[in-house]
Order: sequence, then C-alpha cells, then structure tokens
Amino acid sequence: MKFIQVEVNNQNYLINTDCVLELIHYEMPVKTSNTIQFIEGIISYKDKVLPIITIRKLLGFTSFKDEQLSFIKKVEAQHIAWVEEFDKALTTGNSFTKTLDPHQCELGKWIDKTSSCLRCNNNGFVDLLSKEIINHHAALHDNGRVFLQQTSGNISEKIKIINKNAEDTIKGLHIIESKIDKLTSAFEQIILMDVNGLEVGIVVDKIDKTHELEEKTFFTSHENMSPDSKYIQFIDYYEINQKLMFSMKFTDEFQKLLKK
Repeated sequence: MKFIQVEVNNQNYLINTDCVLELIHYEMPVKTSNTIQFIEGIISYKDKVLPIITIRKLLGFTSFKDEQLSFIKKVEAQHIAWVEEFDKALTTGNSFTKTLDPHQCELGKWIDKTSSCLRCNNNGFVDLLSKEIINHHAALHDNGRVFLQQTSGNISEKIKIINKNAEDTIKGLHIIESKIDKLTSAFEQIILMDVNGLEVGIVVDKIDKTHELEEKTFFTSHENMSPDSKYIQFIDYYEINQKLMFSMKFTDEFQKLLKK
C-alpha cells in the first residue's frame, strides 16, 4: 500500500493515498458563518468550494499560527529578561547567566531554522526576517558579549546601546507578529481528500515523501499512541528511517462533521 508522510506538530503520520486527490500549496481560507471549530473556512479550487480543516485541531493541538504567535510572545519576554540581567551585570559586576551567542537563544535558533527553510520565503517571510529582526538581534547579543569583556568605557552608554538593540529587536518581533500569515501560508500545505465522497482540504505542517508499505492488520489502541480524537483513528505504527510514524484514517464522526 502507498502512504504519504506528513508532519503535524513535529510528529510524523502516514495517510493512505487511496483517498488523496491532490497536494496543493496553502491558500488562506475564506471565513464563513460555519460555527464548527475545526473548519478554518473554505477555498475555491477547480470550480469547487471545499471546506478546509486543520489536522492539528482534530488532534487537539494548537494551530500552527497560534503556536508561532505564542512563541513570539515567549521570546519577547525572554529578551526583556535578558536585558534586565545584562544591565545588572554591567552595573553591579554580577555574573551574566544568559547566552551571548545570537544563534543559541530560542529566538536565534528559530531564525536560523526559518531562514534555511526554502518554503518559508514563498511569501517573502525570510526577507521580512532579514529586514526587521536578524541584524538587530545579532547586534544585541554581539554587543552584549563585547561590553561584558571590556574593562573600560561608559557604562551608561553601553546600556543605552543595548536597550536600543533590544527595542529594535522587539519592534521587529511585533512586525513579524503582524505578518505571521506570510509564514503560515508558506509553511503549511493542503491535502485534497475524498472522504467517502466528500471532498475536503486537510491542512498539515509539511508534506514529505510517499512510502510503499505492507498494510498491517493489527489495530492498536490509539489512546496509547497519540492524543485521543474521535475524528481520527490511529491504525498502527511504522518505523521509517528511525522515525516512528502513525498510520491514520478518518472516522465516521469526521464524516458526520463534514455533512453538517
């Protein structure tokens, strides 16, 4: 049997390609009056109007967009705390415990990862990072390292420079936050599927490769394998390239959801 490998919330899953119609780039759904929380909206594709559902929500995870927004708030708070500790270290001589390497803090690692993602610049998101945040963030850490190593110089001026670097970094984070749809549109992908005659677009974080695998007949309790969802049944797991992957199918409850 042929399965397509997808990534959702850093976990790999396998979907039987028998129900897969097409793989398409992410398109921002148009919001509707539909009150079902799993339906993000609709798109028009090849003269058809298709509901768009995010598989993260079906599995009980935070949406990719909300995850990124939460991360931005988190690293903003981290860098405010970084500056506060730096100011104390410079004025009192206390030890500085946070990283001085712009590539080692959480924000730096995220920037490096995102900048190396080819899809992430589909809508100019990497260009936005370069323009609004990368240089400011690097200057913050690099200047911090230099200033802590120096034994001379005006402390007030050094703190003023660091505060400006931090101010520009946080301003850049706010711009990134306001433009987060650029990353969402570039990163996520849609699988068009036929679920017992009902066509729907399923949003995943990443579509990887296909695998020819032997169908397993042993059905394992999905409660021990991943978050419980009445809309998705985990059939069994496979180990591929040292990664554990769950094969899944959509339940009757999911079909009922689409018919509402």
